[in-house]
Amino acid sequence: MDIIIFLLAAYGISNIMVYSSIFQWWRTFWDRVSPKFFGDLFQCMMCLPFWVGVILSIISVSLSSRYLNIDSIFLSTFIDGCLTSGSIWLIHTIQEKLEK
Repeated sequence: MDIIIFLLAAYGISNIMVYSSIFQWWRTFWDRVSPKFFGDLFQCMMCLPFWVGVILSIISVSLSSRYLNIDSIFLSTFIDGCLTSGSIWLIHTIQEKLEK
């Protein structure tokens, strides 16, 4: 159940940061700072969730280490980032298909 809550939280955060008008100023600011890195990052529903997953993993004290028995905090946060990126991309793709 924890993993579902983790992924739904990551999806909500990523969706709001990529698409909402609330964060338009944030995306514009970072696009001016570094258009290639941050401009692309805040427009990609596969790229941003990776970093959201890493940050949420650090905050939640490494979620994947509980499930995969991984002792390394660095490895477990990387795995959480990958899990989040792939899962959010899948949810986003399904949502786009349902909207059509």
